[in-house]
Amino acid sequence: MSQRYGQPRDDAGKPAAISICALGKCGGRELGFASDIELLFVYSADGTTDGKDTLPNATYYQRYVERITQMIRAKREGVFHVDLRLRPYGKAGALAISLAAFEHYYAPEGAAWPFERQALVKLRPIAGNEELGRKLLALRDRLIYTGSSLDASALRAMREKQVRQLVRAGTFHAKLSPGGLVDLEYLVQALQLTVGHQSTDVRTPNTHEAIAALHRQGITHRDIKPDNVLLETNGGLKLIDLGVARLPRIEEFAEAETPGTQAALPAGRPGR
Repeated sequence: MSQRYGQPRDDAGKPAAISICALGKCGGRELGFASDIELLFVYSADGTTDGKDTLPNATYYQRYVERITQMIRAKREGVFHVDLRLRPYGKAGALAISLAAFEHYYAPEGAAWPFERQALVKLRPIAGNEELGRKLLALRDRLIYTGSSLDASALRAMREKQVRQLVRAGTFHAKLSPGGLVDLEYLVQALQLTVGHQSTDVRTPNTHEAIAALHRQGITHRDIKPDNVLLETNGGLKLIDLGVARLPRIEEFAEAETPGTQAALPAGRPGR
């Protein structure tokens, strides 16, 4: 592309750059066997290329991302698939955005939904211009670690929608059911957003590192830390019993609906 269109430059004639960032499991270095590779492409500034055939930087980087995604192919369907849906405006948005557009979209008064701003907790530059990557992280920190109140109602509504749409009634989904992996991650991220303006230690994309950092800050209970979180044979998450609380007996739940399903949602809540 550079042979045909030249180097992208900003309006002042300085070379533009791009940062390729990971989000989600990839951003947190927590990839599983069926994880998507969630990416976000951010370039430094609008302008035009300096080649014989000129292009606006926005068009140049749009084609740049298209070529990258065409080159990357998962060896198995549904495994390590490149996912760009977390970009601003989702499928309707540009494949690459400028740093200024990033700031405008994710600002507290911007168009981003609360869960989109929360997703930036996992942002991690993995390729491209390192200086731009550092600048992007600093901007991210200013935008999301503000100390403002968390919109818990929006987060709750999204989780209930996920349960209704993605969890089959009468079953427990280790990732999506209430008490599953997503709830754990969202809780940790909510705590990170709440105290991150005071403690840079908790600003990490990795869930285990975040739990440990929150523990060191005295935010989480002494036993809620990575070493004490186990994955049960049925896929559920469990804290090791260290004798600090009474464990419920099975008979106490004999007449209850199966936890982690739509049927277990209280009457009057969405999904009933």
